[in-house]
Amino acid sequence: MRFAYTAIPISNAGSSAVEGMRDAMDERSLRDELRRDGMIAIRVRPVRIGDAIREALSPDRIRRGDSAWFFSTLSTLLAAKVSAESALGTMQELAPSARAGGACRDVRESLRGGSTLADAVAGVKGLASAAHVALLKSGQASGRLDHVVALVDRSIAAGQKLRRTVVSRLIYPAILMLAAVMALWFISTWVIPKFRETLQALGGEMPAVTEFTMGAAGVIMWAAPVLIVVAVAAYGLRGMWLTGRLRERVSRRALGMPVVGPLVWNSQGALVSDMIATMLEGGADVLSGMEQAQEVATSPEIAARLSAARKRVREGDDVGAALKEEGVLPPMAAAVVQVGIRGGELVSGLRRATGICLERQDRVTQRLLTLMEPAVIVFLAGTVGWIVYSLVVGMMAMNDFSG
Repeated sequence: MRFAYTAIPISNAGSSAVEGMRDAMDERSLRDELRRDGMIAIRVRPVRIGDAIREALSPDRIRRGDSAWFFSTLSTLLAAKVSAESALGTMQELAPSARAGGACRDVRESLRGGSTLADAVAGVKGLASAAHVALLKSGQASGRLDHVVALVDRSIAAGQKLRRTVVSRLIYPAILMLAAVMALWFISTWVIPKFRETLQALGGEMPAVTEFTMGAAGVIMWAAPVLIVVAVAAYGLRGMWLTGRLRERVSRRALGMPVVGPLVWNSQGALVSDMIATMLEGGADVLSGMEQAQEVATSPEIAARLSAARKRVREGDDVGAALKEEGVLPPMAAAVVQVGIRGGELVSGLRRATGICLERQDRVTQRLLTLMEPAVIVFLAGTVGWIVYSLVVGMMAMNDFSG
């Protein structure tokens, strides 16, 4: 279930309250989770539709680009041996937007109030994910703050690159789908009604195929706009209706599907192996890395498998064997991790596993899009052909009746 909350940082109770939304089993679980993240919940309540709309449309909401700029610039300044507070002051002046400047100001004020950088960043809603905050905490504990900020920057950049690649490949099929829907709606709204008036004026009984096409056109004319609005609303408010149990069932079935399954498995495998490697490079141990990887996994089924693998590692099992046997990583990626462990290079093995998963994800995506493009074209051509056929049959029948 999704909850809206208002909380204050434990380390700096005098700072401004933090508002946000999170998924949790119940209100108590969310309060415990916020306490572990260094915040005290003041108010917790179930999310309403208005909350989701306000959050999506809020001009003050931190965007992905703001977060990427923040960590990229902070990494550059810290690498130049500038203190974190001075770096944030410089960033506030150079911020590309008011949102980014406000985030720099809030983080800097929290640092002046005695908060750590990780707690200060966590206090700015949307600036960093829970996994990146944990990475900052591990870097501060090991005295390698500049290194972990660079790792966070690299992780965000890699995620943006992957997102751009997927979006760029989906643009053409999406345009084809939109063109097909718009063409059918135009034909159903303007072309077929004109033929209906003409055929009805001639009198007589229209053939079954023509009657079917006329009826389907009437349905499409009204249903298409409604379905588009419902689909957009369902996607925008998915956090409200896509509950934990439903997500688990959808995730489990998606992993078992022919083409979608390998795509999701490799995508999640790349995410998990990259996060574990990043946490290890930041000074964390394997268990902490697996815990944070479980947090960033978007598939509940993969997160559950990773939880089981983490339990086995805690009990003394080999991390490579646990990831393989619990089905967290695809077979080839898991084998690469095991080879890295035997060679004493776990981080390198995880990085290679990430590359393998990304390569296979790219291959599956390309195969899927290769099939999707001609399928949309064939569907559109077949639909238009059926419409033309049914209308011609109707006209011939009416001519025979008139004759």
